Formats: sequence, structure tokens, C-alpha cells
Amino acid sequence: MARMKRDPTRERNLTHDYAKWLLTEKRERTDANGKLFARTHTTRGRRFHGYNEEEVCRIIGVDFYG
Repeated sequence: MARMKRDPTRERNLTHDYAKWLLTEKRERTDANGKLFARTHTTRGRRFHGYNEEEVCRIIGVDFYG
């Protein structure tokens, strides 16, 4: 499947959703919590804001492979 072009609006919406999730779950911004957010929002190959788990991690600034 071809890669999507970067969409700043979609990426901003994703980072805002991550920030809201951190507040509602009362969590801090760490790599582990970022991976948890990406994993829970992209279960079973589902895409979140059009991005897969690896791309979500990259956008919110988390090391996917770490």
C-alpha cells in the first residue's frame, strides 16, 4: 500500500487526542505511555487518524522500536 502524504492537520489532531488521553488517564508523557496509546488505538491492524501503530509512535515522538 502506498504511503500517505504527511497531513499537518491530521497529525495535529492525533497529538491533541494523545494529550487528551494522557489527561483523562492521569498519565505522564513517557515512551511507555506513548506506546500504550498507540497500541490501544490501533488494535488488530486498525488505523487511527489514518496511521498505523508505528506511524502514530513517530508522530507523537515515541521510539517504536525501543
